[in-house]
Amino acid sequence: MINDELGEAARKLFGLSYLFPYQRLVITNILEAAKASDNKLSDREISERQIVILPTGAGKSLCFQLPAMLLEGITLVIYPILSLMADQQRRLSERGFSPVIIRGGQSKEERDEIWQKLSSAQSKFIITNPEVLLTPQVEEKLQKIKIKHVVIDEAHCVSEWGESFRPSYLEIGSIINSLKAPLVTAFTATASAPVLEKIKKYIFDNSDVCQIIGNPDRPNISYSALGCINRNLTVRDLLILNDRPAIVFCSSRPGTEKLARYLRNELEEMGYSWYREIRFYHAGLSREEKTKIEEWLLHNKEAVLCSTCAFGMGVDKADVRTVIHRDCAPSVEAYLQESGRAGRDGRQSKAILLWGPDDESALARVNAQSNTKSNTNCITSSPAHAKERLSAVLSYAKDNKNCRRHALLALLDYEGGQEVPEQLCCDVCCPSKNNDGNLREEKSILDFFRKNKRRFTQYEAAPVLADANTIRWSEEEASRVISYLIKKNHLRRLKYFPWKNKITI
Repeated sequence: MINDELGEAARKLFGLSYLFPYQRLVITNILEAAKASDNKLSDREISERQIVILPTGAGKSLCFQLPAMLLEGITLVIYPILSLMADQQRRLSERGFSPVIIRGGQSKEERDEIWQKLSSAQSKFIITNPEVLLTPQVEEKLQKIKIKHVVIDEAHCVSEWGESFRPSYLEIGSIINSLKAPLVTAFTATASAPVLEKIKKYIFDNSDVCQIIGNPDRPNISYSALGCINRNLTVRDLLILNDRPAIVFCSSRPGTEKLARYLRNELEEMGYSWYREIRFYHAGLSREEKTKIEEWLLHNKEAVLCSTCAFGMGVDKADVRTVIHRDCAPSVEAYLQESGRAGRDGRQSKAILLWGPDDESALARVNAQSNTKSNTNCITSSPAHAKERLSAVLSYAKDNKNCRRHALLALLDYEGGQEVPEQLCCDVCCPSKNNDGNLREEKSILDFFRKNKRRFTQYEAAPVLADANTIRWSEEEASRVISYLIKKNHLRRLKYFPWKNKITI
C-alpha cells in the first residue's frame, strides 16, 4: 500500500477524503521548501516563494491551512477584509484549532492574550491585515516570534487596491522582509498578466518566484449579460426567475441598502414569502452586524444578499446558485472573483451581469480623467488603467456574438482549456429571445414609435410610456431610454415643420 501522508493528514485534521492535484502540488512545495530551509540547503529546486492562482472553489485555503498544522513555527495569513478574517477564524475554530486575529481596535488585554498564546505555542495561525502589520508595536512583537510562513490571500488586491485606497498593500514586501519568514506564498483566484506583474513587484520585489496557475474556468457557472435601464426592476425579475440563494453585487453602500428595501417592498406586494430573506451587506456595518448577517446567510436556502465587494472574497457559502451584478464590476478580475461566489459546491449556477448607458457614461468620465492626467507614476491608480479595465468589462457585457466563457479566459490571457460544455455555457452559446445585445427596455420603446411615428416628442412620449406600465418604469427612465436610442441612431428627432421635435424610427 502507498503511504499517503498528505492524504492522511487531510483526513485526520480536516475530515477530507481526498486532495485535488493542485492542492497536493502547492502543499508539497511548501513542505519541501520548509524542510530545505530547516536544513539550510541552498541548492534546491523547490522555491520558498510561490504565486498560486486557482479558481474560486478550488480549495486554496486548505493549501496553507494544512501546512500550517504540520510546520514547526507560525503561519501568518494576510487578508484584505474583516469578514474574510472572521470567516477563516470560524472555520479553523470549528476544526479545533486556535487561530488568533490581530486587527485594529483591540485592547491591551486582548493583545497580551494573543502574544501569550503565540509564545506558548497554543496557536500556530495568525490572521491579520496589512494595515495592522505596519504598526511598530505589532511589527516588533512579530519579529520576536518565529514566523515560518507568510501567506497573502486575495493577492490581486495589491493591484486592485494598493495603488488607490489601500497603500498599505504596497508595503507588503517590506513587511515580509522585516519578519524574515523563510516561506512566502501569494494566493488569488484571478490574475491577468498586468496583475501578476504587480504581485511580483510589490510582494516579491521582482525576485524569482514559482508560479502555479490552474485553469481559471468554472464550467459549472453559466454566464450571461443583460442590458437595461431600470436595474432594480431587472434584478427583481431575475431573482424571481432564477434559483436562490443569491448574491447581488452593487457598486456603493447606499445602493445595497436601497436595492434591499426596494426588493422587499416589491416582492411582498407580489406575494412572495421569501421577501423576508433579503438583507444588505457592506463595509460600513459594525462588526456585530456583519457577523449576524454572515451567520444568517450560511445556512439559509432562500437568502438574497445585496452587497458591495466587501463580500466578494472568501466567505465560504458553497450553495450560492445565482450571482447578479447590478452594476458593472471595475475589472475582469473583480468580476470573476465576485461571480465565483456562485456554485462553489460544483453544482450548476448562474452569473448575470447587467449593463446600461450609465456604464458608458462612467467610462466617458474615466476617459476624460485619463486625458487630463498625464502623470501615471503617482500612488493612485492610473485613470488610463481604470479606463482600460472598465472598458474590457463593458465590451464583454455588450458582446452577444462570442462565447462569454472564452471571452473571460481571453481577457485573462489564459490560453489553455478552450473546450466548454455543450449546454448551459452562456447566453451566447445557448441563445434566447432576450439575448439580442439590446437594452431590456429597448424593444418596448421601438415598438411604441413604430406604431406612433411622428406623433410624439420625447417629453410627450415619456409619460405615455410610463402610464403603459409595460416594464414599470418612471417618466425619467423612459426619457433616458429614448435619449439613448437617439444617440445610437435607432430613433430620430425630426427637425422641420410640421413634425419638428417629433420622434420617428
